[in-house]
Amino acid sequence: MTSRVILIFCCLIWCHLVSGYKQGDPVHLYYNKIFSLKNQLSYSYQSLSFICPTQQHSRKKSLLVFDQDLRGDRFVQSDYKLNFLENQECKVLCKQPWSIEDAIKVEELVADDYLVEWELDGMPGATVSYTNEAPEHNYRIGFPLGFKKADSTFINNHVIFQVLYTSDPAQIGKYNIVGFEVYPDSIADGECSKKNVEYPYQQVTGKRTTVAFTYSVQWKEVKDKMNRWDAFLLPPNKERHYYTLLNGVIATLMVFGIIAVIILKTVYKDTSQDDKDLKLFDDADDFIGWKLISRDVFRRPIYGGLLTPIMGSGIQLLIVSIGLIVSLYMGWYHPAQPGSLTRWFTFFYLLGGVPAGYASARVYKVFRGKSWILNSILTAFVVPCGVLFVLFVLCMITWSQQSSLAISFSGWVSIFSIWIFVLLPLVCIGAYIGERSERMEQPSRTTQMPRMVPAKRWYQLNLIRILLGGIIPFAIIFLNWHEFLTSVSKGEYILSIDYTMAVSTLMFLATSGITIVLIFLQLCAEDHHWWWQSFIIGASPSLYMFLYGLYYFQSTKIKGLVGASIYIINLILGCSVIGLCTGTLGFLSAFFVIRRIYSSIKVD
Repeated sequence: MTSRVILIFCCLIWCHLVSGYKQGDPVHLYYNKIFSLKNQLSYSYQSLSFICPTQQHSRKKSLLVFDQDLRGDRFVQSDYKLNFLENQECKVLCKQPWSIEDAIKVEELVADDYLVEWELDGMPGATVSYTNEAPEHNYRIGFPLGFKKADSTFINNHVIFQVLYTSDPAQIGKYNIVGFEVYPDSIADGECSKKNVEYPYQQVTGKRTTVAFTYSVQWKEVKDKMNRWDAFLLPPNKERHYYTLLNGVIATLMVFGIIAVIILKTVYKDTSQDDKDLKLFDDADDFIGWKLISRDVFRRPIYGGLLTPIMGSGIQLLIVSIGLIVSLYMGWYHPAQPGSLTRWFTFFYLLGGVPAGYASARVYKVFRGKSWILNSILTAFVVPCGVLFVLFVLCMITWSQQSSLAISFSGWVSIFSIWIFVLLPLVCIGAYIGERSERMEQPSRTTQMPRMVPAKRWYQLNLIRILLGGIIPFAIIFLNWHEFLTSVSKGEYILSIDYTMAVSTLMFLATSGITIVLIFLQLCAEDHHWWWQSFIIGASPSLYMFLYGLYYFQSTKIKGLVGASIYIINLILGCSVIGLCTGTLGFLSAFFVIRRIYSSIKVD
């Protein structure tokens, strides 16, 4: 049953095809939502009382359901009449009577810079923008609901749809839509013919009135073959990327150079000399302390039964991260395509269920845990429960504002169904395989009484190691993180796929190397409590990312307690996921290197 669900899910991802049209075919336009970058709230466009109510009631829903809920999407088929390759001029959609309350609501929404998002053939309506960085035009999703001028508010009641299309090489006489541009305008009394250069705008007044909503349709053929989503990407500063990437490579090489020195000099020298030669190092206790705790270094950590489920979930998210980055690089999905990231995230998250259960069970077996079933259940529940709790808090905030961002009942049913009936069995299967595997025997046995940890100097404190551990990985990912926050706050897609692939690899390598170095220094200080410390050091870059996210908040246009709460909650959720990935990477790196080091010495 579980394998069938995953197979169907894979087919839904790969079998998403662009519709082909021929002349005269009806093209459905869907209402979606209005959203604001100021208060972070979105509302269903159909729920607005001042727009033309649609006579259609058919809704467009995704199989996952919750992927639309997370974006606040509410698709309803509109009454706009669009036929392929048929231009239309100044068509009246409706004449909508407005009450005083409607006018007040419009003024509030326009003051908050609300944008309207519709959809045509799976593409969100976009406005064209030009920047100095890009040689060609770029798209921004949505168009303004209205605008303010001289202390007056005006509603954009006329829209010009310009649909870009190209011929379909696979089907003669058919075409594919590659762009959906919306040009809004404000025209009083429905006089959209624009016979005069200057014409009055449709002002929002504090009295009862009737507003005419009109539209025009233009079809434009594009000769050059283009990806329908590339125009949504804003090219970054390549020169700045090159310098940052070069610095990241140098920093990563330095870290692994330190590891090479440790392995080739300290460890090799210590393990190759006998006890008589070891006297030469009497004045260098800081470098041989790791040998003195060989009987304690593999002692089961406190709360080890919690560490293994978290580590298992971290492996799951690590698979998601690597899968998303590789898929993006291979062009299997496009970051600008609505819902594609959520679908692929869900796919890789489910795909990582078996490895998560397996790895968690193997380490749990090293800790000599008593119930692998309990461990597998915790692996499937601990981190997802934390994520769902955060989503529930976010849902309560948005629900109190009657926002479409609140996850619907069917969305929650979809989440829990996938969680219980797909993820849990996959994790249990992996845990069963791990339980049946042979236990990884440690290079040295532990004593009954744990060794006392000697007093530490200030630079040997755990807090100092945690703070040091995150600096280099954060410096590597900083520019990419800054561009991501800019994209979120400005509604743009600033992304270089090659650069993202490179810096992500460097960040993973640097995190792994830094954790190994700092944990080895901790062992040299005769501190054998390294299990949790390796995970925390590995996760420390996410702490810097969170702090910078808080600092960046002051440069955004977000206002109000609700908007700030949504921003911070999303920031916590994102940084926690990154922390779990890098923390698990740091833990596994330290675990295997320490096993290798202690397996090379003889313990009497």
